[in-house]
Amino acid sequence: MNNRIVEQVEEILKEGSVTAEELEKIEKVVQEAKGNILEEDELGFWEGKTTCWKMCTCPQSLRQECPAFKNRDLPCWEIEGTYCKLDDYGATGRDTSICQVCRVYKRWGSNEPIKIRLFGQGLNPTFAQQTSKTGVQ
Repeated sequence: MNNRIVEQVEEILKEGSVTAEELEKIEKVVQEAKGNILEEDELGFWEGKTTCWKMCTCPQSLRQECPAFKNRDLPCWEIEGTYCKLDDYGATGRDTSICQVCRVYKRWGSNEPIKIRLFGQGLNPTFAQQTSKTGVQ
């Protein structure tokens, strides 16, 4: 972490006992430092729904790279290169056949035909392979 962030956290902690609000500030500062902040009120398509990353319990490391997490205006099945669309054989992430049987699509897809609408924002297949080899599911 850079010095500015450490100073912010130390300043909050200097004041003695830490309140829940101060703990939230600390967590936000740390998450901002990691580049992991996306406001919950910015859910786009997922507003009022359980998100795909929560339904599939995607780990934080995968979420941060996933185009569905980054592009919340579209459902995951309309985005090229989501983790679930990739495989060990160099797939581009355009094959939506897995979406047809996915509980997320079954819950929120309304049986609409699946068409990829966002291209070029997908996970790097090498990252996905490395993540799957380390046991991230």
